[in-house]
Amino acid sequence: MTQSSPLDCPIFDVVVIGAGVVGSAIARYLSRYACSVAVVEKESDVGMAASCRNSGVIHAGINYLPGSLRARFCMEGRLLLLKLCETLGVPHSVCGKLVVASCDDEIPELVRLKQQGEANGVPNLAIVSGSEAIALQPGIRAVAALHVPTSGIVSPYALTIAMAEDAAVNGVRFFLNSEVIDINPQPGAYAAKTTTGTVRGRWIVNCGGIHAGTLARHLAPDVPQLYPCVGEYLVMDKQAGEDLGMLIYPAPRRDSAGLGVHITPTTDGNVLLGPSDEYVEDPEASSCTSVTMSRLLNEAKTMWPSIPTHLVIGAYAGIRAKQTPPETGGFADYLIRQTPDHPRVVHLIGIESPGLTAAPAIARHIVDDIIQSEEGFDRKPEVTLKVRRWPQRFDELSEAEKGRLVAEYPDYGDIVCRCEGVTKHEVLYALNNPLGVKTLAGIKFRCRVMMGRCSGGYCLPRIVDILQEEYGWQPEDFYLRGPASPSFVGRLLKEDSDRQND
Repeated sequence: MTQSSPLDCPIFDVVVIGAGVVGSAIARYLSRYACSVAVVEKESDVGMAASCRNSGVIHAGINYLPGSLRARFCMEGRLLLLKLCETLGVPHSVCGKLVVASCDDEIPELVRLKQQGEANGVPNLAIVSGSEAIALQPGIRAVAALHVPTSGIVSPYALTIAMAEDAAVNGVRFFLNSEVIDINPQPGAYAAKTTTGTVRGRWIVNCGGIHAGTLARHLAPDVPQLYPCVGEYLVMDKQAGEDLGMLIYPAPRRDSAGLGVHITPTTDGNVLLGPSDEYVEDPEASSCTSVTMSRLLNEAKTMWPSIPTHLVIGAYAGIRAKQTPPETGGFADYLIRQTPDHPRVVHLIGIESPGLTAAPAIARHIVDDIIQSEEGFDRKPEVTLKVRRWPQRFDELSEAEKGRLVAEYPDYGDIVCRCEGVTKHEVLYALNNPLGVKTLAGIKFRCRVMMGRCSGGYCLPRIVDILQEEYGWQPEDFYLRGPASPSFVGRLLKEDSDRQND
C-alpha cells in the first residue's frame, strides 16, 4: 500500500530509503517476512533515477574482479533475477553477448575477460574469430570476439515497478514524493526526516543511489564521496531491432568510467546505443547533448558499420554513483557499511553496474545475512502471499485471446497508442496501480504509451481525455513525473472549461 504522508506513523521494523531497483528488491524480500516495512522515495514513482535509465543488461559476470562483492552479487543475482522475472512475469531474454575486438591489439583484453569470467564461474565462454562473430551477429565488424552466451536483457523499469508493486500488495508501505534530508538516532529507533514528515524505523537501509553517501555521512562521516557520472543513450526504432539478436560490446578500456558504448537490444524490440561516461557536478543531471549523440553513433558504427542512423527516435540519460573520481576512472567495489555506533543502519554505497543484475542478491544479503541474523523474523506462510505479476501486453497475445478479452472487456478494443498497440484497458490498469501513481511517466512505464516513434503525438491527447473522463482531472492535475513537472497551465478556450464543469 502507499501513503501520501509519513506523519503519525508507527515505528516500522525496517525503513528503506530509496525505491530504485535495489531498494525495491529489498522491500519485496522483506515483504516475505512478518515485519513492518516502509519505503521512502523522493520521486513520485519508483525506479525513476538510474534504475530506469540504464541498458537493461543481465550481466554474466566477466567484468568484475574475482572475490569482489560486484562479482559475488552478479553471479548470485543473475540466477535469482531469472527466477524472479519468471515469477513476476517481467520481460527478459538470455540472448547472449559479443565483446568485439576491432584490431589485433585488443585481443589480449578479450583473453583477460575470459579468464576473469571463468574465475567467477561464468560458463561456456569462448573467443571466436571475426568470421565466427559475424556469423553469430550478421552486420557487425570484428577481428575477434568473446562470446558470452549467458548474458541477457531485462526491462529495467518493469523489474523495478513489478518488485515494488508486489511488495506493496504484501503489506509494504511506500511514501513517495518524500525526500529524506536527515537521519537521527532516537530511543529504540532511527528517524528519517523527510520533506513531508518523519518516518521511524528500528532498522534503516540506505539505498539512496547517488545521494546515499550524503545521507550516510549524517551518521558515518568517513563514508567516501560519490561522484555523479552521466551516461547518455540513443533509442532506435523497433525496425532496427529486427536485425539485432544479441548484445554487442567493445573491448573495454581499463581507465574508462563505464564499459564503453554498446549496442543493446531491448525486450520491447528497440535498440539502445550508449552509454557515454562523463563526470558531472550535478547529481540530478539528465540532459542529452548533440555532441554526445554524434559520438555515440560514431562509436557504435565501429562495431555495426551499417547502423541505420535514420531510425533514432529518442534519447535519455542516467547518473551512475561512482566511488572513483574523474582523475582515476575505472570502478570500485560495492561498499555495504554498518558502523559500530549504528549497527542497525546499513548503507549501500556506489552500487553501479551490475546493480540491476545484482539487486536480488544484494536484497537477500541485506535481509538474511544482516537483519535476520539479529531479528529472526518469521517467514509468512506462502498461502498468505500475493503475487502481483507484470501484465502481458495485449499487442503480444494471439488473435483468439484478443477477441476473447475484447468480448469480456470492451476497453481492450479501444486502441490508445498506435505505435505500441496499447489499449484503453491497459491504460486504466496502469492507473489503478497499488502504489497510487498517476503521473504521465508512471502510465508510460507501466504500459508503454508514449514510447513509440511518435513519442506520444497520437496517444497523449487520448490519455488526457481518459483522465478527464474517468477521474475528472483538471489541467493542474497533470504531471509528467511529479509536482515539479506540471504538464498544463490551463485551457485555451472558455467553452472547454465550461464543458468540463457541466
